[in-house]
Amino acid sequence: MEFSDRASFYWGNLTWPELRETAARKPVVIQPIGATEQHGFHLPLNTDNFIVTRLCDAAARRAPDEMLIMPPIPYAFNAHHMDFPGVVAIRWDSLINYLIDVVTSVTAHGFDRFIFISGHGVNPPYLAVVGNEVNVRTGALCASLLWAALADNVGEVRDSLKPGGIAHACELETAVMQFLDHDRVRSDKIVDDMKFVQGRYLQMDLEGGTGVHLGEHWWSSFSPSGVTGQATLATAEKGRLIFERAAENLVELVRELRARPNPTDTRIDLH
Repeated sequence: MEFSDRASFYWGNLTWPELRETAARKPVVIQPIGATEQHGFHLPLNTDNFIVTRLCDAAARRAPDEMLIMPPIPYAFNAHHMDFPGVVAIRWDSLINYLIDVVTSVTAHGFDRFIFISGHGVNPPYLAVVGNEVNVRTGALCASLLWAALADNVGEVRDSLKPGGIAHACELETAVMQFLDHDRVRSDKIVDDMKFVQGRYLQMDLEGGTGVHLGEHWWSSFSPSGVTGQATLATAEKGRLIFERAAENLVELVRELRARPNPTDTRIDLH
């Protein structure tokens, strides 16, 4: 959004002397990362990017001096979606190395608190690897999460079955898109798709989980529509409640990370 808004909380809107001055007040740098992939018949390919960039913008407007938003990364590891036209998939190792380069560049300019926030559900394990590597290499603190983890009111809002009703292009994502930009949603094409076999341990749902991770496989084998969940239950009001809670909690996360002690100050080499 930095191209349509001159807000100074966007990294790309600053000149290099302005960026140097900004580093002195130690804001948290936030890197939104999404994906380009199918979201059913009713949502656009850039849904993940659209939601996560709007969320970062909404949080930054609540606390503009406490965070700095990087240009979004629009592609991710999502080869399991390649049966659907329009998907752009990046190899996992290319993605991890790319993201390490991004964060180490940021730390070289004097920033030491960083958040990866993902709009794509498969990104978080890769982001965690990057965070671990960057923290050890640079001494910075790098946190990462899926944006929906900030919406701690989903259980109060959802009407869909659990597990399975909220997974992809579902009640959650459709509702948020209806709130953010209703015209982007092809309302007459919304369908539910619950063909993913939910088990006691092997489940797909963005709210909670069993702790067991089933590796991604070809989505067309269980979701010919590109939806997993009950998208027809979405409403713009649900989307508003979810989005605004997530934006408020992103501000809280930023403040918690800013206040966290620097581990390099108390590190002890015990060799």
